Amino acid sequence: MPYMLQMLRALMQEHPDRAERLRVHVEALETSIEGQPAFCLQNVRTLFEAAHATIAPRLGVTFGKSSGFPGRMRRVIEALDFSIADHPDATKIHSTITALLKGIDDTAVALADLSNIPNMRHGGSLDWGTLERQHAAMLGGLCDSLVTFLFDVAWRRPAAGAVVPEPERYEDFAAFNAWLDDEHENVEIAGSLFLPSKILYLLDPTQYEAARLDWQTQQTIEAADQEAR
Repeated sequence: MPYMLQMLRALMQEHPDRAERLRVHVEALETSIEGQPAFCLQNVRTLFEAAHATIAPRLGVTFGKSSGFPGRMRRVIEALDFSIADHPDATKIHSTITALLKGIDDTAVALADLSNIPNMRHGGSLDWGTLERQHAAMLGGLCDSLVTFLFDVAWRRPAAGAVVPEPERYEDFAAFNAWLDDEHENVEIAGSLFLPSKILYLLDPTQYEAARLDWQTQQTIEAADQEAR
């Protein structure tokens, strides 16, 4: 069975707009693991470096001319946001996950050290041994999980400097809410009255949004009919 980088391929399916440029690196690494393990480390390094170069501008990170492979990895990790939205301990979650990922620093240093050993990535004698398939499969699995994680976190966050729109609120749809409240009677519970629009918005936001879009479409049609008269 051919070797497949499953997580990276899943990432390509989730981000089809970016898939083609990522595919060439993924297929090159899969091919080297399967039939040319001696070239696997080169392809692993290339994929990590492509991740650094792609993610860094999105995060507002710049690399100096002297930035080595481990240093670039560290800068990218430090710039990523690992917090979880709408959680009261979002800051602590970010710092804790960042601490967990310190191991990636060690991985980057180890990959750099391995790359500099003759015949692991370049140089060396034709008579010397080099990486075999089991080594290539291990490096491929490492690359599959870490590079996918880096891309996934970065691509789910707004780019540096991007304007994040404010989420729409109940109050933003006053006209629709008033129409909905006119169409339905207020709900009385234990002596208190509640607006139908507010109840629908809070308890079934999907149906609220569907009804609002239908109403908005009808409003547009009616406005067009009036202009045509």
